[in-house]
This record gives sequence, C-alpha cells and structure tokens, in this order.
Amino acid sequence: MRSLLSLMHKRFLSRSPSSSSSSSFTVECLVNSCGLPSKSALEFSRDFHLHENNLQSFQSVFRCFQSHNIPSIRITKLIKRRPQILNYNVEDNLKPKLQFLVQNGIVGHHMCKVFVSNPVILNADLDSQIKPCFQFLKSVLGSNRNVVEAINRSSNLLTCDLKGCLQPNIDFLIREGVPFDGVAEFLIRDAITLQHKHNSMVNAVNDLKNLGFDPKAPVFLEAVRVRIHMSESIWKEKIEVMKSLGWSEEEIFSAFKQDPIFLKSPVEKIRVATDFFVNTLKLGRQILSGDPEFFTLKIDKSCRRRYDVFRLLESEKLIEGGVKIEEVLKMRDKEFLVKYVKKYVDKVPGLWETFNGRKQQQSLPGLTEVWPALYFVSKSFLIIARLYNHPTQWGKAARCE
Repeated sequence: MRSLLSLMHKRFLSRSPSSSSSSSFTVECLVNSCGLPSKSALEFSRDFHLHENNLQSFQSVFRCFQSHNIPSIRITKLIKRRPQILNYNVEDNLKPKLQFLVQNGIVGHHMCKVFVSNPVILNADLDSQIKPCFQFLKSVLGSNRNVVEAINRSSNLLTCDLKGCLQPNIDFLIREGVPFDGVAEFLIRDAITLQHKHNSMVNAVNDLKNLGFDPKAPVFLEAVRVRIHMSESIWKEKIEVMKSLGWSEEEIFSAFKQDPIFLKSPVEKIRVATDFFVNTLKLGRQILSGDPEFFTLKIDKSCRRRYDVFRLLESEKLIEGGVKIEEVLKMRDKEFLVKYVKKYVDKVPGLWETFNGRKQQQSLPGLTEVWPALYFVSKSFLIIARLYNHPTQWGKAARCE
C-alpha cells in the first residue's frame, strides 16, 4: 500500500507542472490573442488545453468565426464543446458552411446559436445534408425568414433525417387532411415532433382518428404531439388510472379532444388533481371532463392556497354571491392577488400567510412550550464543549449539572 501511494504521489508531482504550464499557456493565448476576459479564459483552460501543436488550428478556426461577428466567448464555448473542430479544414469545411448560412439570413447571434446548440452541423456535408434540408424547409415555410425562425427554435433541422422522417411525416399529415398552413406553423414551433420515426407518426395519427379526431381540427396537431411523445404502455397506464378514479372512456376521450395537454400530465399529477377537485372541491367529473384545463393547474403551489384564501374570505362573509371556486382557480396570478388578497389583507388576519402557504404556522407551539426543550439542548451543548476542552472536569461537571 505504501509503495502504491508513493507511486501515485510521484505521478501527481510529475504531471502537475506540465498541466499547470499548459493551463497558463492556454489562458495567456485566450487573453492576449482572442481577447477573452481572464476569468473566462481560466474557466476554459480547466477542460481544454492549447499546445503549440494545436495553437495554429485554434487561431484559424477562431478567426474564421470571429470574421462573422460571433463573440469570442461563444467561439470558445463551441470549441470546448466540440474540440474536433480544430481538425477541420477552415477553407474547405467551415468557410463554405458559414457563407451559405450568411447568404440565407442566418447571421450574427443566430449563426452562433446554431453552432453552439447543434455542433453536429460541423460534421454534416454541405451539399448532401445542409442545403437539401434548407431547401425543403423553404418549400414548406415559404421564406428565408420563416426558415431562420424554425432553425433558431430547433437547430437540428439542418442535420435531421430529411428523407426518412421529416419529409415523409409532413407529406403524410397533409395527405391525411391536415391544412398545409397548420403543418407549416407546427414545423416552426415544434419541429421535434415532426422528426419522429415515420411509423410512429402513422400510428399516432391512426390512433387519434380511431378516437374520432378530425385532422382538419386546430387541436389535431396538439393531440399528435401528446400522443407521439408517449409510449403505448404509458398511454394505457394513464387511461387505466383515469378509469380507476371513476372516469369512463367516453369522459376521458371527450376531455382529451377538448384539450390534449391534460393527458400529458404525469400519472401522479392526475391522481392528486382528481382527488383535490373531486373530494376537496366537490366538483363533478362532468365539470372536469368539460374543462380539462383544470389538470394543467399547479395543485399545491396555486390551487390549494387559493382555495384556503377563498374559504377564509367566505368565513368572513367577504365573497360576493355567485362567485365559483373553479373561476377563482383559473384566474391569472395578478388578478387573484389584487382581487382577493391585497383588497382584504388589512382586514383579515392571517390572509397573507394563508396566501403564501404558511397556514401551518398558526398551529406551532408557543414560546413557553418550546423554551424548556431549547434550554435543555443549550445546556447539553455547554457541558459537552466544557468536557471537550477540560476532560478532567468530568466528575465536577456531572455533579454541578
């Protein structure tokens, strides 16, 4: 064991100067050549070291990106995330890609965002991958501006499986009757869904049609998004959980058709929400199935607190007739705060604490009940501290106490 520790110690000592020297060289180059702040350069040097054999490549890559107005700190972040970039030929690989992006409106921070969020683009072939993807996106979205917006939201659109997933999925949705404009808008805001495997898309659409969904309905693509991101086992589990809580399939799918997002909730959230709305608020399932937005509300952080505030104000006869708790739960935060908290906070003791979820403080024991326990604990610590410093006083301390 001693010889092993000695060996490890020697290895550490032999490597430390080299590592320290490399870090210093890296920091010096980043500060002097690239204009990075010392703090950023030091942080970068912890994971990436510059040496004489890669310094020239680093400077070439750095200047190439810098010439397109990409901030130094962003460039180093990109190189740190994808160090292989230093092996790329600037003239044959990087410059043509950067020029293509600039020509099509992806410039400045947009270009930087594309490379940092999706460094895979550095490995992608310009002619066989990037250009065909861009041209297809433009054929669907109609303008470079829309394409840039879509790529900003999902930079992997330039490196996606165009022929195997994206194009077949879009063509399929249009054939099924989804309006072209709806598909285009969906491509901009949720490209990930459209990049699923084609058979997954087909299965999701067929499942929804079997449930009675109309592909022309505005809510259809939202339902596709929820269904395609959920495995068959999870989908069935959620349906069974809803049934165990007293819902019929008709009620479940009626709610799903109105607001598909409600089945996106985790199983436990569905249980907790149903228990709160049905058992605490006494809302019927007909109300919930008719307005599934309830399942998207935050139960513990919002609904319970509002309900407690509502009950407190009711007990003080401050709730106007005809106001329903379900309306109160769905109010915007600011509206609820103004209408039910600030308006009465000076009139109703404990209202602010109830609103902030601190109602339990009212049941805490008083100071007179807590004091004996605090006194005992503090005296115990004093005894231990005294014995630690003066062990010979054990007998004396014990007698005194």
